[in-house]
Amino acid sequence: MLITLRGAHRRQGRARLEEGSAIDGLRDAPHAPHAEAHAIPVSELVCAIARTWPSDRVTLGGLIEALGPRGYGVLIVLFALPNLLPIYIPGLSPIFGIPLMLICAQLAMGLPAPRLPRFLTTRSMRRTDLVMITEKATPWLRRVERWVRPRPSVVTSRLGERLVGAYGVWLGLIVIVPLPLTNGPPSLACMIMAIGLMEEDTLTILAGAAFGVVASFLGLSIIGTVFYALLAGFSWLFGLA
Repeated sequence: MLITLRGAHRRQGRARLEEGSAIDGLRDAPHAPHAEAHAIPVSELVCAIARTWPSDRVTLGGLIEALGPRGYGVLIVLFALPNLLPIYIPGLSPIFGIPLMLICAQLAMGLPAPRLPRFLTTRSMRRTDLVMITEKATPWLRRVERWVRPRPSVVTSRLGERLVGAYGVWLGLIVIVPLPLTNGPPSLACMIMAIGLMEEDTLTILAGAAFGVVASFLGLSIIGTVFYALLAGFSWLFGLA
Protein backbone atom coordinates (compact mmCIF):
# COMPACT_ATOMS: atom_id res chain seq x y z
CA MET A 1 0.00 0.00 0.00
CA LEU A 2 1.51 3.30 -1.13
CA ILE A 3 0.63 5.47 1.81
CA THR A 4 0.14 3.07 4.70
CA LEU A 5 2.09 4.26 7.75
CA ARG A 6 3.13 1.11 9.55
CA GLY A 7 6.29 -0.20 11.16
CA ALA A 8 6.36 0.19 14.96
CA HIS A 9 4.36 -0.45 18.07
CA ARG A 10 2.55 2.69 19.29
CA ARG A 11 4.88 3.00 22.27
CA GLN A 12 7.95 2.68 20.08
CA GLY A 13 6.58 5.26 17.66
CA ARG A 14 5.96 7.73 20.45
CA ALA A 15 9.44 7.12 21.84
CA ARG A 16 10.96 8.00 18.48
CA LEU A 17 8.93 11.19 18.35
CA GLU A 18 10.03 12.19 21.84
CA GLU A 19 13.65 11.57 20.93
CA GLY A 20 13.37 13.98 17.99
CA SER A 21 13.80 11.34 15.28
CA ALA A 22 10.38 11.57 13.64
CA ILE A 23 11.75 12.19 10.18
CA ASP A 24 14.28 9.34 10.30
CA GLY A 25 11.75 6.99 11.85
CA LEU A 26 9.23 7.75 9.14
CA ARG A 27 11.78 7.31 6.36
CA ASP A 28 13.19 4.02 7.66
CA ALA A 29 10.18 2.27 9.23
CA PRO A 30 9.13 -0.83 7.29
CA HIS A 31 5.57 -1.81 6.52
CA ALA A 32 4.04 -4.40 8.84
CA PRO A 33 0.76 -6.30 9.20
CA HIS A 34 -1.97 -4.88 11.46
CA ALA A 35 -1.59 -7.74 13.90
CA GLU A 36 2.06 -6.93 14.49
CA ALA A 37 2.09 -3.15 14.55
CA HIS A 38 -0.01 -0.08 15.10
CA ALA A 39 0.22 3.16 13.20
CA ILE A 40 1.61 6.27 14.81
CA PRO A 41 -1.39 8.62 15.17
CA VAL A 42 -1.38 11.15 12.35
CA SER A 43 -1.90 14.03 14.80
CA GLU A 44 1.32 13.08 16.62
CA LEU A 45 3.17 12.55 13.38
CA VAL A 46 2.45 15.93 11.79
CA CYS A 47 3.22 17.77 15.03
CA ALA A 48 6.49 15.85 15.37
CA ILE A 49 7.48 16.67 11.79
CA ALA A 50 6.96 20.37 12.53
CA ARG A 51 8.72 20.35 15.90
CA THR A 52 11.72 18.19 15.02
CA TRP A 53 12.48 19.50 11.52
CA PRO A 54 16.27 19.98 11.46
CA SER A 55 16.33 23.50 9.97
CA ASP A 56 14.56 26.81 10.53
CA ARG A 57 12.73 26.62 7.20
CA VAL A 58 10.75 23.70 5.83
CA THR A 59 10.84 23.15 2.08
CA LEU A 60 8.25 21.14 0.17
CA GLY A 61 11.06 19.19 -1.51
CA GLY A 62 12.55 18.33 1.85
CA LEU A 63 9.22 17.02 3.10
CA ILE A 64 8.73 14.85 0.02
CA GLU A 65 12.26 13.43 0.31
CA ALA A 66 11.81 12.65 4.00
CA LEU A 67 8.41 11.01 3.59
CA GLY A 68 9.21 8.96 0.46
CA PRO A 69 6.50 6.53 -0.71
CA ARG A 70 4.56 7.18 2.51
CA GLY A 71 4.34 10.86 1.62
CA TYR A 72 0.96 10.95 -0.09
CA GLY A 73 -1.26 10.69 2.97
CA VAL A 74 0.89 12.89 5.20
CA LEU A 75 1.32 15.57 2.52
CA ILE A 76 -2.42 15.68 1.83
CA VAL A 77 -3.02 16.17 5.56
CA LEU A 78 -0.30 18.85 5.85
CA PHE A 79 -1.63 20.82 2.87
CA ALA A 80 -5.21 20.53 4.11
CA LEU A 81 -4.48 21.70 7.66
CA PRO A 82 -3.79 25.42 6.94
CA ASN A 83 -7.23 25.75 5.35
CA LEU A 84 -8.83 24.48 8.56
CA LEU A 85 -7.65 27.43 10.62
CA PRO A 86 -10.59 29.24 12.27
CA ILE A 87 -9.79 32.47 10.42
CA TYR A 88 -9.89 33.30 6.71
CA ILE A 89 -6.53 34.53 5.38
CA PRO A 90 -6.82 35.95 1.83
CA GLY A 91 -4.46 34.27 -0.62
CA LEU A 92 -3.72 31.28 1.64
CA SER A 93 -5.93 28.78 -0.18
CA PRO A 94 -4.06 28.79 -3.54
CA ILE A 95 -0.67 28.49 -1.80
CA PHE A 96 -1.66 25.19 -0.21
CA GLY A 97 -4.49 24.22 -2.55
CA ILE A 98 -2.38 23.92 -5.71
CA PRO A 99 0.15 21.47 -4.17
CA LEU A 100 -2.78 19.59 -2.61
CA MET A 101 -4.37 19.22 -6.04
CA LEU A 102 -1.09 18.13 -7.66
CA ILE A 103 -0.38 15.55 -4.94
CA CYS A 104 -3.87 14.10 -5.40
CA ALA A 105 -3.36 14.03 -9.18
CA GLN A 106 -0.17 11.99 -8.79
CA LEU A 107 -1.92 9.62 -6.39
CA ALA A 108 -4.62 9.19 -9.03
CA MET A 109 -1.96 8.40 -11.65
CA GLY A 110 -0.47 5.73 -9.40
CA LEU A 111 3.03 7.23 -9.08
CA PRO A 112 5.06 5.37 -6.41
CA ALA A 113 6.00 8.63 -4.66
CA PRO A 114 4.91 12.25 -5.09
CA ARG A 115 7.00 14.43 -7.39
CA LEU A 116 6.46 18.13 -7.90
CA PRO A 117 8.13 20.71 -10.17
CA ARG A 118 11.17 22.55 -8.85
CA PHE A 119 9.41 25.90 -8.50
CA LEU A 120 7.16 24.22 -5.90
CA THR A 121 9.72 21.99 -4.17
CA THR A 122 11.96 24.98 -3.44
CA ARG A 123 9.16 26.90 -1.75
CA SER A 124 9.55 27.02 2.00
CA MET A 125 7.96 28.30 5.17
CA ARG A 126 9.29 28.97 8.64
CA ARG A 127 9.28 25.95 10.90
CA THR A 128 7.64 28.04 13.62
CA ASP A 129 4.76 28.82 11.25
CA LEU A 130 4.33 25.13 10.50
CA VAL A 131 4.30 24.38 14.22
CA MET A 132 1.60 27.03 14.74
CA ILE A 133 -0.54 25.65 11.90
CA THR A 134 -0.30 22.05 13.08
CA GLU A 135 -1.02 22.91 16.71
CA LYS A 136 -4.09 24.98 15.87
CA ALA A 137 -5.46 22.50 13.34
CA THR A 138 -4.58 19.29 15.21
CA PRO A 139 -7.96 19.18 17.04
CA TRP A 140 -9.55 18.42 13.66
CA LEU A 141 -7.23 15.46 13.28
CA ARG A 142 -7.94 14.11 16.74
CA ARG A 143 -11.69 14.31 16.19
CA VAL A 144 -11.31 12.12 13.12
CA GLU A 145 -8.82 9.74 14.75
CA ARG A 146 -11.25 8.82 17.53
CA TRP A 147 -13.32 6.90 14.97
CA VAL A 148 -10.56 5.40 12.83
CA ARG A 149 -9.47 1.75 12.86
CA PRO A 150 -8.35 -0.69 10.15
CA ARG A 151 -11.33 -1.79 8.02
CA PRO A 152 -9.81 -2.79 4.67
CA SER A 153 -11.87 -3.40 1.54
CA VAL A 154 -11.68 -2.67 -2.17
CA VAL A 155 -11.94 1.02 -1.21
CA THR A 156 -8.52 0.80 0.44
CA SER A 157 -6.98 -1.10 -2.48
CA ARG A 158 -4.67 0.34 -5.13
CA LEU A 159 -7.69 1.13 -7.30
CA GLY A 160 -9.43 2.79 -4.36
CA GLU A 161 -6.38 4.98 -3.71
CA ARG A 162 -6.39 6.16 -7.32
CA LEU A 163 -10.11 6.95 -7.21
CA VAL A 164 -9.62 8.92 -3.99
CA GLY A 165 -6.78 10.80 -5.68
CA ALA A 166 -9.00 11.70 -8.63
CA TYR A 167 -11.73 12.88 -6.26
CA GLY A 168 -9.12 14.90 -4.38
CA VAL A 169 -8.22 16.72 -7.61
CA TRP A 170 -11.82 17.88 -7.92
CA LEU A 171 -11.91 19.02 -4.30
CA GLY A 172 -8.53 20.74 -4.76
CA LEU A 173 -9.98 22.79 -7.62
CA ILE A 174 -12.58 24.14 -5.21
CA VAL A 175 -9.96 24.73 -2.50
CA ILE A 176 -7.88 27.05 -4.68
CA VAL A 177 -10.80 29.44 -5.25
CA PRO A 178 -9.93 32.41 -2.98
CA LEU A 179 -13.36 32.85 -1.38
CA PRO A 180 -14.49 32.35 2.23
CA LEU A 181 -15.92 28.86 2.98
CA THR A 182 -14.76 27.42 -0.34
CA ASN A 183 -11.46 26.06 1.02
CA GLY A 184 -12.13 24.68 4.53
CA PRO A 185 -14.82 22.03 3.86
CA PRO A 186 -13.17 20.42 0.81
CA SER A 187 -9.80 20.46 2.60
CA LEU A 188 -11.39 18.68 5.55
CA ALA A 189 -12.89 16.08 3.19
CA CYS A 190 -9.44 15.46 1.66
CA MET A 191 -7.89 15.15 5.11
CA ILE A 192 -10.49 12.64 6.29
CA MET A 193 -10.02 10.48 3.19
CA ALA A 194 -6.21 10.64 3.53
CA ILE A 195 -6.39 9.47 7.14
CA GLY A 196 -8.72 6.68 6.07
CA LEU A 197 -6.25 5.56 3.41
CA MET A 198 -3.30 5.67 5.79
CA GLU A 199 -5.22 3.56 8.33
CA GLU A 200 -6.93 1.38 5.68
CA ASP A 201 -10.33 2.38 7.08
CA THR A 202 -13.11 2.01 4.52
CA LEU A 203 -15.75 3.80 6.61
CA THR A 204 -13.53 6.84 7.18
CA ILE A 205 -12.78 7.09 3.46
CA LEU A 206 -16.48 6.87 2.61
CA ALA A 207 -17.32 9.44 5.29
CA GLY A 208 -14.75 11.82 3.81
CA ALA A 209 -16.12 11.23 0.32
CA ALA A 210 -19.68 11.92 1.49
CA PHE A 211 -18.55 15.10 3.24
CA GLY A 212 -16.79 16.05 0.00
CA VAL A 213 -20.16 15.99 -1.77
CA VAL A 214 -21.53 18.46 0.78
CA ALA A 215 -18.37 20.57 0.50
CA SER A 216 -18.66 20.58 -3.30
CA PHE A 217 -22.28 21.71 -3.16
CA LEU A 218 -21.42 24.47 -0.68
CA GLY A 219 -18.39 25.63 -2.64
CA LEU A 220 -20.17 25.64 -5.99
CA SER A 221 -23.09 27.52 -4.46
CA ILE A 222 -20.77 30.23 -3.14
CA ILE A 223 -18.82 30.42 -6.40
CA GLY A 224 -22.05 30.59 -8.41
CA THR A 225 -23.49 33.30 -6.16
CA VAL A 226 -20.36 35.45 -6.43
CA PHE A 227 -20.22 34.93 -10.20
CA TYR A 228 -23.88 35.91 -10.55
CA ALA A 229 -23.33 39.01 -8.39
CA LEU A 230 -20.32 40.05 -10.48
CA LEU A 231 -22.24 39.45 -13.69
CA ALA A 232 -25.16 41.51 -12.40
CA GLY A 233 -22.77 44.28 -11.37
CA PHE A 234 -21.14 44.40 -14.79
CA SER A 235 -24.55 44.40 -16.45
CA TRP A 236 -25.64 47.29 -14.26
CA LEU A 237 -22.50 49.26 -15.07
CA PHE A 238 -22.91 48.52 -18.77
CA GLY A 239 -26.52 49.66 -18.54
CA LEU A 240 -25.43 52.95 -16.99
CA ALA A 241 -23.04 53.51 -19.86
